[in-house]
Amino acid sequence: MPEDRPFARPLADMFHLEPVGDDRYTATLEGFGGITLGCATLAAARSCPERALHSLHTYFLRPVPPGAAVEFAVERLRDGRRFAHRRVQVCQGDRLLCELIASFTTPGEGVEYQDAIADRDTPPPEDLASEQDIARAEGWDLSQPGPMGGALEWRWVGIPWRTESVDVPSRYRGWVRPRSPLPHDRALHAAALALLSDYHSHFSVARKRGGPFEPMGYTSLDQVLWLHRDRFWDDWWLLTTESDVAHGGRAFTRRMLYARDGALIASMAQEQLLADV
Repeated sequence: MPEDRPFARPLADMFHLEPVGDDRYTATLEGFGGITLGCATLAAARSCPERALHSLHTYFLRPVPPGAAVEFAVERLRDGRRFAHRRVQVCQGDRLLCELIASFTTPGEGVEYQDAIADRDTPPPEDLASEQDIARAEGWDLSQPGPMGGALEWRWVGIPWRTESVDVPSRYRGWVRPRSPLPHDRALHAAALALLSDYHSHFSVARKRGGPFEPMGYTSLDQVLWLHRDRFWDDWWLLTTESDVAHGGRAFTRRMLYARDGALIASMAQEQLLADV
């Protein structure tokens, strides 16, 4: 069962969109890139509910002002027999803040294989310390919900922020699931995975830099998500993250998301602009 955190905010509540016209929505965002990405994905998914998300490509062009209302405008680019494509523009007034192109697909038969394998030595989430245990051990203030309101629950395979030098590998692993179950809504599950693709992605870069592990000094430039399997996120899934290269103040990060049975659910990639902090 999820930990008892009375302040925890259901993940689905972070994607509240208010319809204002055909394929147009408004929302008040909190400035966190993952929430922007999740809401944009949800807006696109609402326009083709009979299909599953296949991929999305996103550019973050300007900062999203925290607490400000923004508009999501969905453009229906194509509805084919197998695939549908949508463009979503996130705007505040006449300022374009973010642009996303999403691809949706219907189930089909074809070639299947999986060469990617999750680490065989990965302990199950039930054998790992809870966030509450780690928080108490490190003296955190448990009365503060944090930027995501406790919506995601983690079990870390090793503590990613416990590093004292830049000689450690960038790679880290963790089991993750929604703290409160998501409704059985394919579009909401797609939005949740879009949010996850951004959340804590800077940790692998911070491991190479020796910090900071707070999300300051890391600006998302662009993001890609591919969903390989259409599954509902109703259990612990294993997320591995590593940063292969940084150059010119930009760091590249990639992530793999596995179900408990070892099936590869999604692949993710991101480039971040790094500030000197």
